Formats: sequence, structure tokens, C-alpha cells
Amino acid sequence: MIENSGFSDENLRKIAAQKVSYRFSVKMHVIIYITINLLLILINVLYTPLFYWFIFPLFSWLIGVSMHVTGYILYARGVYPMAKRGVILHIVSFISVILFLYIINIFTLEGLYWANFPAIFWGIAVIIHLVLYLQFFSKKVEKTGKQLSKKERAIEKELEKMRKKQRRNI
Repeated sequence: MIENSGFSDENLRKIAAQKVSYRFSVKMHVIIYITINLLLILINVLYTPLFYWFIFPLFSWLIGVSMHVTGYILYARGVYPMAKRGVILHIVSFISVILFLYIINIFTLEGLYWANFPAIFWGIAVIIHLVLYLQFFSKKVEKTGKQLSKKERAIEKELEKMRKKQRRNI
């Protein structure tokens, strides 16, 4: 038995087309990333073998690729609430960038770990973002059996106030 998802065939076709386009785009970017970075490694080894500079474009570009792949996965998996997408993208970008900063730190000023400062302060921002998301968007079961977030409950409460006011004015 086919369950009715509430989407028309036309809407499902648009969603499927978007997923296929995103998937193709991600594959294309990953193939280009691998190809270009293999060329950069080859150039580095042939012309400047004493300093491995290829690591900088390799990891910096990896940040963009990781964000692209994460965006596709979130869309393909149907992670719709933008707040949840925002938290996940924030965590992935934090991990990617901080990893890159530590790599730069090791190659430039080994022993002086300046990358700890952005890791700590941005890490605090990520934790605050996560706490706020959990506080305002985590769902609780209502008496009616519905799962509503704090924001949704506030909207329902405000809606009820507006309905009462409208009834009084009639």
C-alpha cells in the first residue's frame, strides 16, 4: 500500500530532480577536487620537494567540498528545519576550519599553538548555537499527543490569544 505523503507527483518530480542535480554537482566537485589536488601534489614533488606546500590548497579546498557534501546530505536526507541544518553546517565548518588551522599552525609555528584561540572561542560559539537550538527547537509531547518545539508552542499560544481577541471583537 502506498502511503500518501501529501506531495503531488509534480512536486515529487521537482524534489527528485533537485536531488539528482545536487548529487551530480557534488560528484563533479569531488572529482575536480581530487584531480586538481593530484596535479598539485605532482607539481610539488617535481619542482619543490623540500616543502610540501600542496597541503594548504588540499585542506583549504576540502573545507568547501565538505560544506558542499554536507549541504547535499542534509537536503537528500530531508533535514528540513533550517535551524537544524544551521547547527549541523556550523559544526561541520568548525571542525573543517579548525583542522586546517592546526595544520597551518604545525607547518608554520610549531610549539606556539595559536590555533587554540580560534578553536576555543569558535568552539564556545558552536556550543552556544547547539544549546540555543536544543532549547528552542527540541520537541516536547503536548497533552494532545503532538510534538511541538518551544517556538511552535509559543506560536500556538500567540495564535490562541489572537483568536480570543478576534472572537471578542465580533
